[in-house]
Amino acid sequence: MVLHATIELPVLAGRCAAALGEELTAYLAGADTVAELDAWRAGAPAPDPARTVVRLAAGTELIRIFAAENLLSHLRHWLREMTDTEAGPLVPARAIRTAGTDIQPIKTVLQAAHFWVTERSLARPLAA
Repeated sequence: MVLHATIELPVLAGRCAAALGEELTAYLAGADTVAELDAWRAGAPAPDPARTVVRLAAGTELIRIFAAENLLSHLRHWLREMTDTEAGPLVPARAIRTAGTDIQPIKTVLQAAHFWVTERSLARPLAA
């Protein structure tokens, strides 16, 4: 898994950085700084590459969810704000960063994103 994670990390980080910006991507990945994330993207080993890839994969899935409904411009803000979920309130970016080996918090974030996006999509007026 480490080899696979090493290969995927630069690709996922690039996708996230393009949509979320370097600082938010570094935060999601678990890096302390953008420079640390850049080093990982260049091939330096992340402390836990598999976990870093899971975090960045969650970021790319959120990008897909928001982009599918033309709401990508809202994603950066949504990741940083308190969101109510069935499991209780959470800040999505923090939940992803601190998920550890338990992916349930990431699943909760993805479910909350689907709900948020669906709610906004249903509220939009239909084009005539």
